[in-house]
Amino acid sequence: MSGSATETIRHLAPAAIGIVATLGVGLWYRRRGLRTVPALAGLIVASLAAARMAFVLQHVDSYRAGPLAVFDLADGGYSAVAGLFAAFVTSAEMTRRTAALRRPLVIASITGITAWVATTVATLDFAPAQTLVPLVEVKRLDGATVQLRTLTTKPMVVNLWATWCPPCRREMPVLRDAQRRHPDTVFVFVNQGEAIATIQSYLARERLDLDNVFFDPFNAVAQRSGSFAYPTTLFFDGSGKLFMRQVGELNGNSLDERLTMLSRAQR
Repeated sequence: MSGSATETIRHLAPAAIGIVATLGVGLWYRRRGLRTVPALAGLIVASLAAARMAFVLQHVDSYRAGPLAVFDLADGGYSAVAGLFAAFVTSAEMTRRTAALRRPLVIASITGITAWVATTVATLDFAPAQTLVPLVEVKRLDGATVQLRTLTTKPMVVNLWATWCPPCRREMPVLRDAQRRHPDTVFVFVNQGEAIATIQSYLARERLDLDNVFFDPFNAVAQRSGSFAYPTTLFFDGSGKLFMRQVGELNGNSLDERLTMLSRAQR
C-alpha cells in the first residue's frame, strides 16, 4: 500500500470507527425489535453532508479553481461543528416524529462520538513518534505545487498559521529570527486556508522576510497531522518523524529550548 493511501486510511479511521460504533448500537436495538438502523444511517448521511458542505462553503474560493475537488471526499475537508449540529437537528426531528427512537438515537450518537474522540486522541497521544511529515501537496505563493515531505532533507519545523490568528502573528517574528539563526534546520510556514493575496498583503505589511512560505487551501496539513488549533508548530527530525508538537504561541526562549532538544535528538 502506498504512503498516501496509508495516511488517508489513518486520517479517516476515527470517523469510520465512530460510524461503525453508531451502527453497532443500532444493530443491537434492532434485535430488540426497534428499526433504528435506517434512522441512524439517515442521521450519519445528513451529518456528513452538512460537515462537507460547510467546509466547502468556508473554502469556496479554493474550490472554484478545481470544482471536481468537491467530490474528493477523502481529502479530510469536513467541519466537525456543522456535522454535530446537523446530527442534533436531525435526531431531534426524528424523535419528534417517533418517540420510541429517542433513547436508541441518543445512546447510539453518544457511543459514536465517544468512539470518534477516543480514536482521535489515541492516534495523537500513543503514536506521535511514528507520525511522519504528512504526504500532502502545498503551494508556494507563486502557485507552484510542492510535496511537503520532499523538504525533509534535515530537521524541519513546520508552523501552521493564519493571518486572522493573533498568537500566530505575535510569534511570527520569533520564528523569522530563528530561521536566520538556524540554517541547519528547515523552517516551513504553511498558511491554513487563506487566499494568496491575503498572505502576501500580510507579509508585506509586517515586513516579514521569510523563506518557505506556502499556503494550504484545504487545511490538508492540519487535517493529516491531527492539528486542531492555531498556531501549531510541528518539529520533525531528519528522518521525517514527528519529534514534538507545540500547540499555542512560542516565545524566543521556548522555541530555542525545543530546537536544542531537536538538535540533541538528531545527534
